[in-house]
Amino acid sequence: MKRLILLSFLFPLHAADWPQWRGADQNNHAPSTAKPPIEWSKDKNVSWKTAIPGRGHSTPIFVKGRIYLTSADQKKSTQSLLCIDRETGKIIWSKVVHQDGFPTPLHSENSPASASAQWDGQNILVTFQNDKKIKVTAVSPDAKIIWSKTVGNYLPSYPFGFGSTPILHKENLIVVIGTEKGGFLTALKSSNGDEVWKTPRAGHDYWATPVVATVAGKEQLFISGINKFSSYEPTTGNLNWEVEAGAKSMCGTIVWTDDMIFASGGFPEKETAGVKADGTGIKVWQNKVVCYEQSLLSHNNLIYAIADDGRAYCWDAKTGEKKWSEKIGRRGVMASPLAVGDHIYATLKNGTTVIFKASGDRFVKIAENKLGDDTYASPVALDNQLFLRVGKVDRGKRQEFLYCLQK
Repeated sequence: MKRLILLSFLFPLHAADWPQWRGADQNNHAPSTAKPPIEWSKDKNVSWKTAIPGRGHSTPIFVKGRIYLTSADQKKSTQSLLCIDRETGKIIWSKVVHQDGFPTPLHSENSPASASAQWDGQNILVTFQNDKKIKVTAVSPDAKIIWSKTVGNYLPSYPFGFGSTPILHKENLIVVIGTEKGGFLTALKSSNGDEVWKTPRAGHDYWATPVVATVAGKEQLFISGINKFSSYEPTTGNLNWEVEAGAKSMCGTIVWTDDMIFASGGFPEKETAGVKADGTGIKVWQNKVVCYEQSLLSHNNLIYAIADDGRAYCWDAKTGEKKWSEKIGRRGVMASPLAVGDHIYATLKNGTTVIFKASGDRFVKIAENKLGDDTYASPVALDNQLFLRVGKVDRGKRQEFLYCLQK
């Protein structure tokens, strides 16, 4: 709650805004006012549907009645930011941020537009891998480029492409370049792109997104990967502590309770773990469940996971005790689960969303709906609407759509 109040004070938001990846407080909990539909199809509870030019795996953000999302057009060799009217789904403008310089080669499960945008109170910040570099650009709400900054070279050992989403902390944008050689964390001033601090963090390729949260009584910057859960001081980049946990390659965002943090991954190791966030170096629990691309979800001292094999898990956060597990779909998960009140929305790669009760007692399925043929972006619920970015394949041609679902 403190995080949400701080962001609202610094960056003017509406009650139903979603200004960056995983929301204003970065925990992937929908606002308490959200009451989205639990049933939908291509013909049921669809408020609008908009065809998205190009391809991208980024989750959209929502600011003051507008939607911003990144996309890349392979034929035109462009990486762009789109602005969409939330009420009608109409594309207001599309701004080309980069022409040419596409990332090649690229993993088949990645895209040239996988990092979500951020809103800093004045501009939209977008991040792309381009010309073998990571570049951040600030775009105004009327589609003008305010500044552009090359953060650093991106020369990973594995040619999979970029996947980490930067996050905002106060007036700074924190960017991760997770490469085996020359990797680092850095903070850029969101108003002009100037470097505030830079901290080396290398050893293996990883694609995790950082998070800032107050845990164990202290505001900390957390990130996983390189077989470590690490804590940094967010205003200076100084290392607080590290715990040996997780895998070399990790993609998900760390989640937390009042005194612990949790993450799952990855490659080549298989581990989900919970560690103390007080600097004592204690790994409290671990298991061999793997959530590689997708993040975990922390809710009421329970940790939820949608594993790569399509099985849902619920663990006691403090002990790691398995409360239940249930097969909810086929193998293949890219989107992260979303908490909406006492429900959890879990979207699988094949476009199926399973809604189940947020409870440690037993698995209770509320509904199951399918839309499109694939989903990489995470769902977002605001007010009485649910937003899904999906792909549809017709005669071998794939087209992306953004859906607004509303009862």
